[in-house]
Amino acid sequence: MGRKIQFRRGPESERLQTVLANGEPGWSPEAEQLFIGDGQTLGGVPVDMGKFTLVDQPTLAVAGGRYLFTSVTTLQLPNSAFEGAVVSVMLDSNSGATRENPARVLASYGRLITDNASNSDAEYHLTIPGIERSFIFIDGGWKICH
Repeated sequence: MGRKIQFRRGPESERLQTVLANGEPGWSPEAEQLFIGDGQTLGGVPVDMGKFTLVDQPTLAVAGGRYLFTSVTTLQLPNSAFEGAVVSVMLDSNSGATRENPARVLASYGRLITDNASNSDAEYHLTIPGIERSFIFIDGGWKICH
């Protein structure tokens, strides 16, 4: 039997105040997200996860996370992240979202979400199920890539 490898783990509030050593893994049980240290970024760099976190109530996103809306609700993007961080979202076909009542991705306070045509807004509406959208943190703001 192999050796047991333990990751640094603990509350999100503690992770966000910790610089993980270069290559050091850290696990956030609250966000169910893996982070790898680069020796300088507070909280480490999120690892793109293969699974979706289900969103059925207002939720705060974690950079590197993937989210599946299972109901009409909101997902708040993080206020800041490292340059190039990604948050991915998708709408489930049974969510109940419509043009009149969409699921919404919200920019953090004082920030906007910009699309490829340079249109900006404080929120992005999801009404079409099954299409994964990616929000990338660039130049201190979130940009959606279609």
